[in-house]
Amino acid sequence: MLKILNIFLIILIIKITASLKLSIEETLNKAKTLVEKINLEAKGWDAKLHKRFALMEDKHLKMLGVKLAKTLAPPPPRNESKEENKGEGKHIRRKRQTSCTDNVGFDARNTFQCCAGIIGAIQDQSSCGSCWAVAVSSAFTDRYCISRMKAGNPPAFNDPTARFSAADMLSCATYTSGCNGGDPYNAWLWTYTSGIVTGTDYTWATGCKPYPFPPHGTTMYTTPACTYSCTTAWNKAYSVDKRFSQMVYFLQGQGNVAAIQNEIKANGSVVAVFDLYSDFYYYSSGVYSHTPSATYEGGHAVRVLGWGTQTCSDGTRRDYWLAANQWNTDWGMQGFFKILRGTDECRFESSEISFGTPNIK
Repeated sequence: MLKILNIFLIILIIKITASLKLSIEETLNKAKTLVEKINLEAKGWDAKLHKRFALMEDKHLKMLGVKLAKTLAPPPPRNESKEENKGEGKHIRRKRQTSCTDNVGFDARNTFQCCAGIIGAIQDQSSCGSCWAVAVSSAFTDRYCISRMKAGNPPAFNDPTARFSAADMLSCATYTSGCNGGDPYNAWLWTYTSGIVTGTDYTWATGCKPYPFPPHGTTMYTTPACTYSCTTAWNKAYSVDKRFSQMVYFLQGQGNVAAIQNEIKANGSVVAVFDLYSDFYYYSSGVYSHTPSATYEGGHAVRVLGWGTQTCSDGTRRDYWLAANQWNTDWGMQGFFKILRGTDECRFESSEISFGTPNIK
């Protein structure tokens, strides 16, 4: 009897495994079809399959965003008649192959070369809606390095005392919701009122509070409890390890392109909030603008570190912002992306641009 039961269990496990494998294959095939459609519609950029997002549940995808203190209404429905390519009617023609050249107007990594490695570091927020905390703590780290560089004392790339903790911000920042989202400007305010301790990414795992979630997380994580102590055997007490912002700022509304550029050029990365659409998960290269059939998913926060212009052989010219996402280096252009500049694409320029001035003393 026991032998028969064991055989039955083995058969059941084999069937379940085969069913799961088939389900994954079906999901990936649907995603491949979606990517093909995106590539037909996209202007000036290319998409590719990212299994991480293709296999992620919709409810988890929608949690990768931000929650602004002053909630923005969802973007208005797009006017499809204006989105159609002239002379093409409702049918999408196959996109012509074009070659493009890139004229970089400004890249903080090139200007602040002593901090290039720090500014160029790409994080992984894992399966937690912590983009607001990861983006702000990374921008704080960039600006701290640049401030020290200006003072003639730039930190070494491998100095953990110059990396600041997304984990501390995620758990303890006021008026935020942890893994359920937060407002980057409120996070900057918290660095002004309460300060932020050191902390590297999950892999490096040093500093007072390193990031708690592994890269490419497969389950949706919950917010760790706020603790006023280090989570490692760090050489400083939590309260002593704090660094503060001297001032914090934000820009909202139209007409801020020049102001954003001036701030990045003077002091380094800023944090932008923008509308995230379903095609963005599959971005690979080029200058992003959302496609006609993409659906609105929510808000997202990223670091902005430069700008430039892409000129293609089909005669098109696209001004762009250069930004760092926090979805690891296997997404986009090794973790970076370009998005259309000067047209408020995805409300990138008007939703909220935030930044602060770290105190290095």
